Amino acid sequence: MKRRVVHLPVPDNALPTGQPPISAVRAGDVLFTSSIPGVDPATGSLSADTETQFAVAFQNLRRLLHEAGAGPESVGLITVYTPGREGRPFINKPWLEMFPGDDRPARKTNHAPLPDGLQVQVQAVAVLNADRRSIGVPGLSHTEPLPMGACVGPYVFSSVFAPEDPADGQPVAGAVAQIQRAFDNAALFMQEAGGDEGDIVHFWVFMQDFQWQPAMVEEWVSRWPAFGDRPARKTLPYELPQHSEIQVQLTGVLGAKRTNYEVPGVSHDDPIPMASRVGPLLQSSGIYGIDPADGKIVAGREKQTDMAQLITARLMEQAGGSLEDIVALTVMVQDFGDVPYFRKRLLELFPDPENGPALHFVNYGMPDKWHVQYHVTALLD
Repeated sequence: MKRRVVHLPVPDNALPTGQPPISAVRAGDVLFTSSIPGVDPATGSLSADTETQFAVAFQNLRRLLHEAGAGPESVGLITVYTPGREGRPFINKPWLEMFPGDDRPARKTNHAPLPDGLQVQVQAVAVLNADRRSIGVPGLSHTEPLPMGACVGPYVFSSVFAPEDPADGQPVAGAVAQIQRAFDNAALFMQEAGGDEGDIVHFWVFMQDFQWQPAMVEEWVSRWPAFGDRPARKTLPYELPQHSEIQVQLTGVLGAKRTNYEVPGVSHDDPIPMASRVGPLLQSSGIYGIDPADGKIVAGREKQTDMAQLITARLMEQAGGSLEDIVALTVMVQDFGDVPYFRKRLLELFPDPENGPALHFVNYGMPDKWHVQYHVTALLD
């Protein structure tokens, strides 16, 4: 689908290294924003006060949505990035100002290092010309004022699912049982949304201890045994609350068949596709520096970027689309100091800097051998 891009202009040099241009990208009725900081767009100033940064970030989000023809009522998912848990107390005030009623979107808060000076970034996904419906799961709830997820039109967005038993609201005991319970809760959510696990496009999986990854993969294959019919997935080592080994978050589309796509010569160690599509929405698993000619990892930032870009282009060809269909791109990096290099390289894929996808650069802590990883979101006709 053709991208339509709206930018929130800020003074030159107002954004720290690692913060992309502030933009909203719309294709059809679906809109994705870049990461949005608490930088005052009029003055370029960044308050040292954390609460002020949160307030300004949400104000910037509202302004950007308005410029793109959307409003708070169109939002299906808000993602909040903070350096640590100490930022959480500042979320709810601007959140409730933006969404005062009970019909709220999904929300996920992620902790990761941010560019210098930033205490918060927010991102949003919105669906225009459709009604939002908050989704609950009997027996499950969040301590914060947010639902288990939301539907906007056919699009389904979840908040996070912890390994809690709906019978008593408490975490189940044992890592293997927690893995099963987290995915069970995701399945219950999809039922409440009016769909099932076949409607899921993508999972984020957050794990406290990667020694349990093989157990997670075993559960994954038991749920989606058929190669060619699995959601895309990204699994991260992540510090979770005490007594939790796993949390999961999903995106889905109701009422369409799921299709997987692969790039010849490239595969993941885990049984996940290169990308999954349901309806018009395509989302990828991690795209990284593997040479399709021999299936081996290449060394160095430059060569890994070469391969990530080659695989991205080939993936879109395999899906019957083009780079013009990419509406959002998350780029995982080791060092925000490398972001100017990656932004320059992205011009090879998206030559018009005013009409590229919504960008987010994140440092989740990849293995040392990886310099970069792309995560693609596209909307296809």
